[in-house]
Amino acid sequence: MPAGVSPPPTNPLKRPRPRQDPVSCEFCRSKKLKCDRQQPCSNCATRGLSCNGQSIRSPRHIRPSSNDDSASVLARLKRLEDIVIGPSTQGSPALVGLKQSPQLAYLSPASEYEEAVHTLEESGTSKENWLSHASEKIGFRTSPAHDIVHANGPNVSHLPSSLKSVLLPPKDEASILMDFYFDYLSGLQHVLCEHTVRRIKETLYSNLEQGLPVVHSHAALLLIIFACSTALCSYHTGEMSRLYSPAVASQVSLVWVKGALDVLDHARRTTEGSIEDIQAAILMTFFLYHFEGLSTRARRAFAAAIVTARELGLHKLDAVASSRHADPAEIEIKRRVWWHLVATDWFVALSGGFQEGTYFIHPRQFRVNMLRNVNDKDLNQMPLVDLPLSQPTTMSYYIQRIKLGSLCRSVVDVMPLSGIDLATLDYQEVIQLDSKFQAFFDELPIFLRTDEHSRRQSEHIVRQYPHISTQRYMLNMVARTRRCKAHQPFLIRRAVESHYAFSRDISLESARCVIRLMRSFQREIDTVFSGNVKLVRMTCVVHHVFMATTVLVMDLCINKSEDDTERKAEVMEACNIMEETACQSPLARGFVNSLMDVLRKHKVRLHNLTGDGVDTPSSLNTTAHLGPPNILDTMTAPEIPLLPSSHLSQDNSQSYSSAFDEIWKDYVELGPNMDVPGWDSLFSDLDSRF
Repeated sequence: MPAGVSPPPTNPLKRPRPRQDPVSCEFCRSKKLKCDRQQPCSNCATRGLSCNGQSIRSPRHIRPSSNDDSASVLARLKRLEDIVIGPSTQGSPALVGLKQSPQLAYLSPASEYEEAVHTLEESGTSKENWLSHASEKIGFRTSPAHDIVHANGPNVSHLPSSLKSVLLPPKDEASILMDFYFDYLSGLQHVLCEHTVRRIKETLYSNLEQGLPVVHSHAALLLIIFACSTALCSYHTGEMSRLYSPAVASQVSLVWVKGALDVLDHARRTTEGSIEDIQAAILMTFFLYHFEGLSTRARRAFAAAIVTARELGLHKLDAVASSRHADPAEIEIKRRVWWHLVATDWFVALSGGFQEGTYFIHPRQFRVNMLRNVNDKDLNQMPLVDLPLSQPTTMSYYIQRIKLGSLCRSVVDVMPLSGIDLATLDYQEVIQLDSKFQAFFDELPIFLRTDEHSRRQSEHIVRQYPHISTQRYMLNMVARTRRCKAHQPFLIRRAVESHYAFSRDISLESARCVIRLMRSFQREIDTVFSGNVKLVRMTCVVHHVFMATTVLVMDLCINKSEDDTERKAEVMEACNIMEETACQSPLARGFVNSLMDVLRKHKVRLHNLTGDGVDTPSSLNTTAHLGPPNILDTMTAPEIPLLPSSHLSQDNSQSYSSAFDEIWKDYVELGPNMDVPGWDSLFSDLDSRF
């Protein structure tokens, strides 16, 4: 353009106009949603997002504060860290403050996508229970235990025909039963918070007095507590044995456990489940195990507890940051419930029976922190201090129980399901597993060891924590029998394959240790803890002694050696223990009868010293009872003793004595004519009787 010539005027129609401030917010524009132009808009408010970009906000040329951006990024980064590496026990003050700001709950596009996917997936798992309208209703009433037994329960004719009546003890009896449970039985499955359960009891009885509805899960939990207390008071020499006679205790415990089963079944069909449902199912499994063994009913109750726990999200208890803001005592109780299920599941997988070799809960499929080694009274203290394992607490036994359960799971993962596949197993893996068992025993704190020196060194600890006396024997018996179980397939093969001698030595050592623990436990309770529950007659002890006796008997049958005289004496001692318990426990009688019946079943031809070769089933009485009793079926036969009794006739004792004489003659002195597959079948048959 020539100099001095002014530029042509610009077209006013083409002059750039300033852009109009956006009407919709940034989120609505990005998602193409209709914005209601409020601050914040409804779309952002429902998603917990910051609502930015509207005209009523700050001028467009002013950028948002960098502090807000940094805070949002830090908050989102913290959430990712919690998901990947778990929540920290002590977050920094800055991050703690950020979590409390609702504006920082900003969802990334990926999080929004996951939220939408979860919403769609959950539409197929609706929690609406249409069966609740068709379920029979349950009514609750109170009646003294003696009235329930002697008068067949109170007259309930005034109740509607469609209403099932469940009987509870009066409040004063309920308090005594609950005291007994927490004094003597809670140490065997510490999944309850005593303060919470007592509050539940007060609320339930208050509602009954006022005619208000009763929470079914609460009623089921109390009923099974009462049933356990009355059923096991037969082993006790204190106040409970004077309050309830053995006959009354036996009958009323069955009434209450049947009521608990009915209420739990009703709750499963009408409610979504609660932590009390799981706790009640755990205690129900405990009750059924001690009076039926690992029966189908006991396994179903346990499986129901696992299903409910997953429904409540206990397996993801520490996978989300929200649990850190909950009541620490409540969260810790939930951890105890979950870990009890986990450890029990892994124990059962190595206990024989139909479920052996399988478990429900895989370690990679849950995210729950390990239990804290703290006393119950310290749960509400902040900060919560986790004590070293060498310091005794109410949780010391349970932490070691979880470690042992994990070891049992490792055995299940290595061992084949069938003896046919043992040839494919590297025997060095078995030796490595056994070294883990030995490390477990070596690392036990002194107060959980059972040798005489450790018991003397920990006497002051037992006085402070009386449950430890029982817990250490239980823990060591379980560990010894599971160690024996890991070597059992190789015990019967040692006679034909000498390199399995290591397994035979460990099996015999473990079985002998169980017998010694039984005797030591009995002496300790009879002398020092005479007021405690006579747990030496309970299934948790009898089952382990039976497994040890089976190993000793089978080894004496298979492996003949120069030390037969000493081994025969060991077997006779084990048989004497089983004879004593069989005279006091219907379940122990079932174990004994199972052993004799299976031996006869797998014997080609019976031999005895007289040479007539004729069976004597009358002395063995195996046809009358081939397995553990079904305790609830005895409700229809009250004349049969339901629970263990110390009043046994001389004829009964002599019957079991003659039964063991038969075993001795037929199998120990002359020995059976069986090959290795036959012994595998025998062990499998015995396991199925559990």
